[in-house]
Amino acid sequence: MTNEEQNDAVEPMTFAERYRQEKLVKKAKKKARKELENTGVPKGMAVKLVNQSVRNIVSDNKPQKRSTGRGR
Repeated sequence: MTNEEQNDAVEPMTFAERYRQEKLVKKAKKKARKELENTGVPKGMAVKLVNQSVRNIVSDNKPQKRSTGRGR
């Protein structure tokens, strides 16, 4: 990494940036839930599916750990 990339990675988010990001995520989750409900999925199930999708997206951005199994 260059010096500029290291500086960008270390900078903390401001309150306003974080607020906007959380607002966008909340809006996207609500829209996805409403779309699922319109297709006939019950509200509780829609909420679970949307939250699961968000967790999958977040975990995709993290480096994956290699499992230490028995080597089969």
